[in-house]
Amino acid sequence: MKCAVYYGPRDVRLEDRPIPEPGSGQLLVRVDYVGICGTDVHSYQMAGIISPVRVLGHETVGTVVRIGSGVKEFAVGDQILCGPPTRCRENCPSCRRGETNICINGFPRTAGIGELDGGYAEYLLVNDVRHTMLIKVPAGVNAREAVLFDVVCVAFHGIRKSRFRLGDNVVISGGGSIGLSAIALLKLAGANKIIALEVAEDKHDIMRAYGADYVLNPKRFDDVGAKIRDILGTGVGADVVFECVGRADSLETCVMQCVRPGGQVMLIGAGGEPLSLATARFVPHEIDLQCSFVYTEDEVRTYLELMAVGKIDFSTLVTDVIHLEDCVERGLERLSRPGNGQIKILIAPSA
Repeated sequence: MKCAVYYGPRDVRLEDRPIPEPGSGQLLVRVDYVGICGTDVHSYQMAGIISPVRVLGHETVGTVVRIGSGVKEFAVGDQILCGPPTRCRENCPSCRRGETNICINGFPRTAGIGELDGGYAEYLLVNDVRHTMLIKVPAGVNAREAVLFDVVCVAFHGIRKSRFRLGDNVVISGGGSIGLSAIALLKLAGANKIIALEVAEDKHDIMRAYGADYVLNPKRFDDVGAKIRDILGTGVGADVVFECVGRADSLETCVMQCVRPGGQVMLIGAGGEPLSLATARFVPHEIDLQCSFVYTEDEVRTYLELMAVGKIDFSTLVTDVIHLEDCVERGLERLSRPGNGQIKILIAPSA
């Protein structure tokens, strides 16, 4: 089978490997679609996130083609979403509390990131069916949208974890797939005024289409906070601010300029830049700075159910579908360049 293997920054190689044979408690899945994630792009740009040598890809939808002994939940032909680990076999403290998204064993056991090969391949071996998030794609849900679970549910979890309430004014920083998902979900959840921040002005129209009432390029304002307060007409910033970029300058803008006293900044984006925040500038305002990480299985199931009944539609997030052979030039390399015009690129390895 063909697969794309990460050897280090700017070094991803297309290789031929034997098709894995599933053992006890394992599945073999033919990969229908795998998303190129921001984590993949960051790893392509810098060392220290993913360890070489690893097949990339942790956002996968595929079709079961072989079943190992002891697996009763799935049948050959099932189309399934292959997510991160669920409750770990050690039943760590986080898992005992039901917080499986912050399991201490989760990140190193995530296929395509940690110890296991991922979905940038024609076939994916699901190493441990019992402890992996595997969900059948419901009838009526297109696999091209089902595979967006990783970005949509990151936003979904951040909103559910936040203090957002019906009628709140919100700011979303970032017009990528997670920021757009947050805008659409907050509109669905009954936000009052939705203000989006994005420096790439080619994304402004789609941010409005997804539900933003106002879209601002923060670089065009000497004081973007004053503009936000003017729009809200309250004299203060937003009730909840969602940082969806993972950049230091974006977080500083969110904390220092966008949120009202006593409000909340929900940090959804994650990046490798060091932060430098003067606490004396925001602690006196009792700003609640909260972190959010990935999602739970229940949230993914809810996402699929909402799609199945037509309450949400994220199909326009997909701006290109490419072959595995093109994953570097048309995928990782293109997404590494500013102003690339892309939102979400999918790879179709079995096409």
